[in-house]
Amino acid sequence: MIRYRQIEAFRYVMVTGTMTGAADSMAISQPAVSRLISDLEYHLKFKLFDRVKGRLVPTQDAMRFYQGVDQFYIGFEQLEEVAQKIRTQKPSDLKICATPALSTYVFPTVVEAFQQTHPNVNLLIESLSSVDIVQRLKTHMAHIGITTAFPEVPGVEQIPWRTTAHVCAVHKSHRLAEKDIITAEDLTHEEILKILPAGFVNWQPVTKTLKQAGIEYSDRIGIQSSHTGYSMVAQNLAVAIIEPFAAPAWLTNGVVVKPFTPAIEFDYVIVRAANVPGSEAENEFIRQVQNISLPAW
Repeated sequence: MIRYRQIEAFRYVMVTGTMTGAADSMAISQPAVSRLISDLEYHLKFKLFDRVKGRLVPTQDAMRFYQGVDQFYIGFEQLEEVAQKIRTQKPSDLKICATPALSTYVFPTVVEAFQQTHPNVNLLIESLSSVDIVQRLKTHMAHIGITTAFPEVPGVEQIPWRTTAHVCAVHKSHRLAEKDIITAEDLTHEEILKILPAGFVNWQPVTKTLKQAGIEYSDRIGIQSSHTGYSMVAQNLAVAIIEPFAAPAWLTNGVVVKPFTPAIEFDYVIVRAANVPGSEAENEFIRQVQNISLPAW
């Protein structure tokens, strides 16, 4: 079994560049550091250092191993930060995540409002797939997530947030850009983006709607990210029946967004770990998300 003292010696040798420097940092003798490194190499079954012209040079295996060691120490050192926050009663960091399109639309407005009431809370924001969001919550590596609704998962609570219809996005020069409402029949013979399944989300209702309309169309371009989809529309490569949250970022890039009929709706939820009392900061952040206005297309 790897011992903590061996890892400590390895890290100090990597940081200082010498056995002597590591020994000084650890307040032990240089032979003791050498023995710790030798024992670690024996356990790992690969060499950590070469001597080149009297200098220690890490092997490629050592460099790869150090990446893991460094991550371990980052996590270990964060424990002291957590303890310090508890001692001083400083608010904990709030870790939040959302799918990329939702994070683009929701977070700027919500974060601005949240910081007015909680200026001392650090926010750690991630853009993730719905699967990764659920995994973060189940392992308590995030406090709050925003995503499309998904089948029930043990340990995760879904709070209904919005039911929102997809829109039709076209380039400003497109023949449909002046229409108030775009129908499935309007898309006859068009190149329509095919939105591929991602995580828990299946956009099958879009394909089903087009097939039920009985129109002829092409779907040679498949995408997963909404921002990728809007970028294709901005380049006038296709039209898209797509979620509306990423749209505002593209309206100044030649994209026109119109309501689409028949309506294709999806449910969106705020998610958190189940059976875990939320902090006051978490509850306030959720309240701000619930209050945000959605665009009317």
